[in-house]
Amino acid sequence: MSPYSPGPFNLLILELYATIFWVQFRIIFTEVESRWAGYETHSRSQC
Repeated sequence: MSPYSPGPFNLLILELYATIFWVQFRIIFTEVESRWAGYETHSRSQC
């Protein structure tokens, strides 16, 4: 039995990795978005 066979355990690990990746992506995205919004308002107030 190869370790690459799609068993329930492998699917569970895959789902876990996908969830972790999605959470990290959301955190980074919101951080970048808030930083970009702050940069935009900062540059606007200087003009």
